Amino acid sequence: MAMLDYTGIKCPVCQVPFGKDDDIVVCPQCGAPYHRACYEKEGKCIFDDLHAQGKDWQPPAAPKVEPSAEIKDQECPVCGTLNGHSARFCSSCGASLQGGPQPNRDQAPPFYGAAQGQPYGGAMPFVLDPMGGVSPAEELAPGITFGDASKLVKQSTGYYMPVFRYMKHTGKNKFSFCAFLFSGPWMLYRKQYKLGALFTVLVFGLFLGYQFLAAYVSIPALLAAVEALSLDPSTVLDYTSPEFSLVVQYLTQNPSLYLQTILPLGCLLLALVVMIIAGVKGNKWYMGHCIRTAQAVKGDKSLQDPNKALDQKGGVNVPIAVCMFVCYLLIVNLVPAFL
Repeated sequence: MAMLDYTGIKCPVCQVPFGKDDDIVVCPQCGAPYHRACYEKEGKCIFDDLHAQGKDWQPPAAPKVEPSAEIKDQECPVCGTLNGHSARFCSSCGASLQGGPQPNRDQAPPFYGAAQGQPYGGAMPFVLDPMGGVSPAEELAPGITFGDASKLVKQSTGYYMPVFRYMKHTGKNKFSFCAFLFSGPWMLYRKQYKLGALFTVLVFGLFLGYQFLAAYVSIPALLAAVEALSLDPSTVLDYTSPEFSLVVQYLTQNPSLYLQTILPLGCLLLALVVMIIAGVKGNKWYMGHCIRTAQAVKGDKSLQDPNKALDQKGGVNVPIAVCMFVCYLLIVNLVPAFL
C-alpha cells in the first residue's frame, strides 16, 4: 500500500485527528492507521469486516464544495448549524459567530447582569455581544425566538433584545427616550408605518394648532389688553417691567381674554402628553410589531426562506427619517411666516 499522509484523519479508536509528529502504526492487513497506544490498547485492528471481505481501509472522502458556493466552516455555538465563512450571525438562530460571550443554552442570562436576587436592572452587560446577553434561541413569543426578532431589529439589537426580554419577563414597559423625543418619526424610522403616521399627524397637527391659535387668538387678546390699558406694546414684552404686571393683572380680571391668551399652551400640553405616551409605550409597541411581523412571515407557507424574508422586512427606514427631518424644518420655519 502506498504511503499516505494521515494528518487530520481521525484515529478509529480515540477519534482524535492525527498530528504531523504522532506515532502512527498501520494494520498490515487492511492498512488502517492507529495511534500506537490505541492499537496496543485494542490489541488488534478493529475492522474485522474489511478483513473478512479482503478489502483495504480507505481514508474518508473530503466533502465536495461547489466552486461558486461559500465554504460553510463556522459552527453556531448555540444551535450547531454550519454557516458561511464570512457570516457574522447564524442563519438559523441569529447567534453571534464572532467569538463573543455566548449564553447558556438551557438557562437564559439575567437582564442587564443584575446582582443576585435582582434579575432585572443594573448595568448594561456584554458590550460586544450584539444580542445584549440574550440567547437567540430563547423564545420571545410562541414560535418566535429572540433570534427572529433580532433579524427585524438589526440596528441596536444590543439595546432592544434585553429590553424585550425585560418586558416579557416582568410585564412592565421600558421607557424609550427615542420614542419620547421623536414619537411618530421614530416609529416610521422603525417601520411601524400605521402607528408612526398617526403620531406624526397628531404632533404636527398640535404644533400647527399652536401656531394658529397664537397668531389669531392669543396675540390679538394680548393686544386688546394692552390697548385697554393704553400701554406701549413694546414695553409689555419686558417681563420685568411694571407694564407687564399691569397687563397680567388686567387679564386675570377678565377671564375671557386670559383664556384666549393661554389657549395655545393647551396644544403644547397635549403634544407633551402624546410624546409621553409614545415614550412609555414605544418599546412595547415595537416589540409587538416585531412579533406580529415574524409570525406573519413564518406563517406564510409560500416562502422558501423565512429567514431571508425576515432580513428583508427588518432594519430601519433611513430615507423616511431624513424626509421627516426636512418636513419638520420646513414647518417650523415657513408656517410662522404665513401666519
